[in-house]
Amino acid sequence: MFQLRQLKIFVAAAETLSFTQAAKRVHLSQPSVTEQVQALEQSVGHPLFIRQNNRLRLTAAGERFASRARELLAMADDAFREVRGGIGDQGGTIRVAAPQTLCTCLLLPQLLRFADSHPGIQVSIQERNSFATAQAVLGGTADFGVVHGWPANDANLHADLLARDMPVVVMPSGHPLSQASGIRPDALAAFPLIATMEGCRYREYLDTLVQESPVRPRIRGEADSVPALMRMVSAGLGVSILPRMAVDADATGARVEWRPLSTLGEGLPICLLTSASAPARHVAAFIDVIRLAATRSDEPMPAVDMKHRAGRVAIAK
Repeated sequence: MFQLRQLKIFVAAAETLSFTQAAKRVHLSQPSVTEQVQALEQSVGHPLFIRQNNRLRLTAAGERFASRARELLAMADDAFREVRGGIGDQGGTIRVAAPQTLCTCLLLPQLLRFADSHPGIQVSIQERNSFATAQAVLGGTADFGVVHGWPANDANLHADLLARDMPVVVMPSGHPLSQASGIRPDALAAFPLIATMEGCRYREYLDTLVQESPVRPRIRGEADSVPALMRMVSAGLGVSILPRMAVDADATGARVEWRPLSTLGEGLPICLLTSASAPARHVAAFIDVIRLAATRSDEPMPAVDMKHRAGRVAIAK
């Protein structure tokens, strides 16, 4: 099944007839655009473009699909605006818990825009690890939570899949692997790996990928945080595998590059956690916003301006 971000990429390519220009429009690399279009073609079962002499044109199926894709994107945008504006001037507080990466990339931009659209809403963001996030939801100190990975089974905790965060290979700038548009797991065997500490969701995910690889790379070092890992990679100590969103959330300014990891496995789940009790109307409305935003998780993060929000947005670490 295709995703909204693939439709947006396809429409950009259909309108520009250039993967390079489409990449600039959607703020992705050209290889990523090509990969997403190819995945979309596999999903629909027909070629959508004819590629000839470095030029691009739509097939007949592509012409028909482009029209429908524009309609679907317009409907999604209408639904997004309707949900965000659907609670009027109703007041209330939204309390959400999540790990730092998901707070930065997914929750904070949407919470701030939602609060701007609804002046009566107060926002409380709790940065917690995955276990503490689940406990906050169960204990009633958070209205809902968002985590990487599936939580432990609990009859009082509901977990719904929002999206999957795809793995990328992070490397120092100018690394030999940066010449590839996508990297096979067995290509990593020639390079030492830098990993997060055991017990971290990202480490569990990396260990699973390594175990499934026919040639297992060597873990050279460990870091207790993503910023520390980025600095180690930037220093040339090795390469790493992280979910794409963790790379987007990094603000260290480390000189690194990333490329998609070509794997048959699925990405790391991003799950919404709620309790058995029904959420308040304004909380339910924002949960719907997060569900839709998660389908656009490959898009660049909007700028977050905290000015004039003092007293309405509280971030607890």
